Amino acid sequence: MPKIVVGLSGGIDSTVLCSMLLAERKRSLVFPVFFHYGSKHGRWEEEAARKVAKYYSLKLTLIDLRAAFSRTTSALLLADKRPIPKANYDKESMEQTLVPGRNLIFASFLAAIAESLQAEAIALATHTGDHYLYPDCRPAFNAALACTIMESSDGKVRLLTPFDTMDKAAIVAQGIRLGVPFSLTRSCYENQLLSCGACGTCRERLAAFAANGIPDQLSYAR
Repeated sequence: MPKIVVGLSGGIDSTVLCSMLLAERKRSLVFPVFFHYGSKHGRWEEEAARKVAKYYSLKLTLIDLRAAFSRTTSALLLADKRPIPKANYDKESMEQTLVPGRNLIFASFLAAIAESLQAEAIALATHTGDHYLYPDCRPAFNAALACTIMESSDGKVRLLTPFDTMDKAAIVAQGIRLGVPFSLTRSCYENQLLSCGACGTCRERLAAFAANGIPDQLSYAR
């Protein structure tokens, strides 16, 4: 049976991705990986990823990449004192949350793990809502990355990005069909217990649930 290594952040997209793969394969053949990269919301993401992995009876692998991002600038990082933008999920405000090279670095580790496990593929949950903001989420990047991973692994490992043509609302709709436990997930960029409800990713999440005509299961600070 094929094995797939999945980047699991604890957010909606990667959780729905895990659920999709589990619906197609035996649980023991999906390997979720969580990355610490020094983000302000990292502790809450890890908590969510652990809960999601436990829900699906998966063993979560944790990788500490904080040193690798120590010289990186982004409003998402603890070392950067800029506040998290509180505005709609648009280019002007959210470009401050770009973490240079993040998916490139994550994918490199996922590919190395996949090759070591003799897995056939790695899976990333990038989607259309990220395309115009983040260059390492776009189909052109994913196509180049897929070729790079194939060459690096001598043709052993593929890249799966099934949400390339889907937005957040469509991903939520897919999650509803799969019975995804959205209450276990985390999207907020703020370092606080309750999601803020005001940052770009909270707004995007709330809009996605509204588009599907159902309330979000999370409690919000506002």
